[in-house]
Amino acid sequence: MKKLAAVLLAGTIALTAALAFPMSPDLNRQADCNRNHQECREYTLNLDAPWYKVMVLLTACDVAFGKCMLGL
Repeated sequence: MKKLAAVLLAGTIALTAALAFPMSPDLNRQADCNRNHQECREYTLNLDAPWYKVMVLLTACDVAFGKCMLGL
């Protein structure tokens, strides 16, 4: 029953995101977003920083990738 509730909640969130962020005509090219995301991850993983700073920066890379793909 808990798995069903989790799946329904995930589906609701996905549907809400799909309806709230419609595709805009000026979306960035996927290749540019992928290249920028890869460069961001490589830079972050090559840093000589504590693990918690690396994790925060990797999360920032992922958020930036999502914004790029959505054209925000």
